[in-house]
Amino acid sequence: MTPPSPPPDTPTVGSIPTLARLMRRFRPLRGWASLVFLVLVVRTALEVVAPKLMGRALDALVPAFGTGGVLPPEFVQVLWLLAATLVARNVASFVAAYTTQSLGQELENRFRSDLFQKVARLHFRYHDANRSGKTIARSLRDMEKAKRFFREVSFGYAELCLVAIGIVAMSFQTHWSYGLVILVVVATAGSITARVGVRIAQKDRVVSDDYDVVTTVLQENVAGARVVRAFGRAPEETRKFGERLTVFTGGWRRLARYWTGLMPAIGSIYNLGTPLALLVGVSRIAAGTGSVGEVATVLFYVSLMKSRLRMLTRMVIIGQEAVASASRVFEVLDHEEEISAPAEPRRLPPGGGELRVEGVWFGHRKEVDILRGLDLHVPAGSSLGILGPTGAGKSTLAQLLPRYYDPDRGRILLDGVDLRELDPAELRRTLGVVFQEPFLFSATVAENLAYGRPEATRDEIEEAARQAAAHEFVSALPDGFETLVGERGVSLSGGQRQRLTIARALVMNPRVLVFDDATAAVDAVTEKVLFKGIRAAAVGRTALVISQRVTSVRWCDRIAVIEDGRVSAIGTHAELLDASALYGEIARHQSLVRAEA
Repeated sequence: MTPPSPPPDTPTVGSIPTLARLMRRFRPLRGWASLVFLVLVVRTALEVVAPKLMGRALDALVPAFGTGGVLPPEFVQVLWLLAATLVARNVASFVAAYTTQSLGQELENRFRSDLFQKVARLHFRYHDANRSGKTIARSLRDMEKAKRFFREVSFGYAELCLVAIGIVAMSFQTHWSYGLVILVVVATAGSITARVGVRIAQKDRVVSDDYDVVTTVLQENVAGARVVRAFGRAPEETRKFGERLTVFTGGWRRLARYWTGLMPAIGSIYNLGTPLALLVGVSRIAAGTGSVGEVATVLFYVSLMKSRLRMLTRMVIIGQEAVASASRVFEVLDHEEEISAPAEPRRLPPGGGELRVEGVWFGHRKEVDILRGLDLHVPAGSSLGILGPTGAGKSTLAQLLPRYYDPDRGRILLDGVDLRELDPAELRRTLGVVFQEPFLFSATVAENLAYGRPEATRDEIEEAARQAAAHEFVSALPDGFETLVGERGVSLSGGQRQRLTIARALVMNPRVLVFDDATAAVDAVTEKVLFKGIRAAAVGRTALVISQRVTSVRWCDRIAVIEDGRVSAIGTHAELLDASALYGEIARHQSLVRAEA
């Protein structure tokens, strides 16, 4: 069953701190932002002056009633001034719209870029703990909502505040009694709107968390479509998706009911401005101190205030949704677990790729150790096979070498330098890693092979393909090395994709090659072809070949048997047949399996 969502009223986000952080993102572009704000000030000034001019025009026109239809000169002058003001306001509106959208796009681009770079740098522990669906939701849906703060909300709020201040100020300028009425109405409705906005942000955060679950189920079913079909689980997965979607929809409906119920109530407060202003105006006219023009002016201001209600309602809704979504993006940006370069990184000395693993302990979870004091020495230019049962720590070692993780204790040295003293980017340029799952991008074959070294020449790319036994089949493709590979290489066979990943590693000309169970998912014939490429690639380089198959490691100079996170035996294939009970058992079992096959 789907776990229940947190109660809708749970305070899950601090709106004010998040809002402050969003505003600080304007600092690098403060000059541009100041220009936009100045345009908004001019536009608002022109907008609040217009009702004043309309009131003056009425006061100038009233004495002319009954004079034969001759328009007073003052009325004509005010009319021309009003027309010029309205035209200028329209021009300012165009400039404001263009500048705010341009600035918003730039801020959005920077925010997206910061998130992408952070996700790319985050420690693998973060990705282990956070499902890809959650990361995708924060990168897409949350960012789509958060970006509206820069494009609409920030300057929308600024404009609303300027208009409110202008209306109150001009009402006071007309007479203090009008100003007091408008101030009370604006302050009352504004304070209630602010409190409602905070609750909307809290509720929207809950809805966004529910959406994470929906995205995760969708992502898993797309990635695992073959598994779902193979086990006939499509109806169950559809039901599960429906349950998650129902929870999300329920939360969204509660949010919609909340703001659709309260916003009309807030609007009724603004509607009180009309009768109150009329009451004050009638009293002043009766006392001989007011005029029709001043009453009309204040009514125009009340109408302007009410016309902005729809904009305010929209700003509150999308603004608080943007703040709630931005808080989720900031959670990723604030995550501290990432592999970073030391303050003064060391450079690798000239060498052939000597590796030393000294007393390494490591566990993905602190309470469960996978490697338990692992010691290994791989001389430069030699090959070491690593074999052991599932869960012994073979692939974990492969993930420590490029510093996807750091040892909890102990150290790993490359040509005498602790890996933690190197810039991770430099370290990874010296390692060529071939994983069990051959991942390729939606690009040409040449672009995939040059992924780790984009400046590689065509000759270098083709030579790497020859060493990986891939040149022949690539040349036979419709466009050769310019053939577009489908997403994740789905247009190629498993063996072809793996040979391309070997070639991709070779293009980097690494000191060390690491094959992490690179032949586990292929048949015996394909394995033979792959190892033709692997053995050719390993010539002159340090090579680690991790596998559960004896046939994959028996050609190596030495083979290390790993059990329970430690090396239990090391030697050549012939030596280990007698020295290691586990190795001998695996070799005999696999020989029997091949014989029976």
